[in-house]
Amino acid sequence: MKGFFKNYLENKCSESEFLAFINMFLKAEKQTELGQSMQEHWKEMPLELEAPDLSPTLHKIHFEINNREPGGKQSNRLITYLTRIAAVLFIPLTIAFFLNIRKEPLMEGTQTISTPLASKTNFTLSDGSVVYLNAGSSLSFPKSFSGDKRLVKLDGEAYFDVAQGKRPFEVETSSLTVDVYGTAFNVMAYNNALPEVTLERGKVAVTSKTGEQKFLNPGEQARIDTISHSIAVNTVETNLFTSWINNKLIFKNEPLGDVIQRLERWYNISIDIQDELLAQKRLNATIEYESVSEVMDLLEITLPLKFEYNKNERKLVIKNNEP
Repeated sequence: MKGFFKNYLENKCSESEFLAFINMFLKAEKQTELGQSMQEHWKEMPLELEAPDLSPTLHKIHFEINNREPGGKQSNRLITYLTRIAAVLFIPLTIAFFLNIRKEPLMEGTQTISTPLASKTNFTLSDGSVVYLNAGSSLSFPKSFSGDKRLVKLDGEAYFDVAQGKRPFEVETSSLTVDVYGTAFNVMAYNNALPEVTLERGKVAVTSKTGEQKFLNPGEQARIDTISHSIAVNTVETNLFTSWINNKLIFKNEPLGDVIQRLERWYNISIDIQDELLAQKRLNATIEYESVSEVMDLLEITLPLKFEYNKNERKLVIKNNEP
């Protein structure tokens, strides 16, 4: 394995070694070994940086390899296709990830980490707090915390496992702030969705832009109305909203319209539902490493719909298939 990786990076591997190397991306049991090889290569590079956690990059590559065109038929030439995809994606993605890990500061003392669609990452802040950053999101934070609070600014979705400290931890988004004293919670604040804060353990205070404030206990979720800025608190199954950090999407009796929003970010693809009644249909499903084709095949079986794929626009169109 280590030889495959080194030879691939140096463009010295034979065709059989190259195919064997690419095929390893499909085997879950090889992901740890692959990550270790990438970290060893990182340490050999002339950079005074800590070896990064490359599991998010491996997950991204896995998605791209499995993300075959919707509607396409399985072929005996799958490995040839994987070879072409990996040759294009692997080195650019790895380089891009390394550059992102460097966290170049936007201004002195402040840095931002961003994730593209269909990818995610995790990292540790200077106070020991762990952050998981979901697809299409960014987090800005100081290189080291000072002052009377630990403030970070979020655009998108992140899961925080906050280290306890004398100074409160605060997450700020465009629609709310979350004050924390040592806890684990998820914040979802994409522009096209109602903001949500889901508490797994500990205690947090959620404040809207109008100043309304609600305290959450474990197992509760705050949802903010973006028009009135009012806060509604409900009891939820937290794993439905935090499973993405374990590379899973879990849907339980969720409207198809909401499911589609998450799938668009998960697969970096545009999806258009042409029937509003269909968008209200409820769905139960768990998605892990399935390709977008496999997900759409599942939806066709479980719901009265059919889909068409526009390859040029990379867009799925979902239509009602009821008689």
